[in-house]
Amino acid sequence: MNDIIKLITTTVSTTVNSQGDFPVTRSERSIFALVKSIGTKEFYEAATAGLKPEIKFVIQDYLDYEGEKELAFNGFRYQILRTYRTQSNQLEITVGGGVRDIVHT
Repeated sequence: MNDIIKLITTTVSTTVNSQGDFPVTRSERSIFALVKSIGTKEFYEAATAGLKPEIKFVIQDYLDYEGEKELAFNGFRYQILRTYRTQSNQLEITVGGGVRDIVHT
């Protein structure tokens, strides 16, 4: 497991700001993962349910996952579609909807 992914937590404020919006805060934390491809069978089964899985990541310990809904990898941000805990306590995270992450300078 030598790739790094960033698990993203998004929090929406319960108070309105001066523009009348509820501010959104994103926090990220990095963990090591193994990148795997989506198998043909898994891809087509997901497509029948309207999902488009793109990449699968495996993290060493399922306890490292805290219910995040997004992750970032190689400059793209993905929606987490599914998680699966293996018998060896690893966690497979299947993602889709990759969009180029905007880098603020």
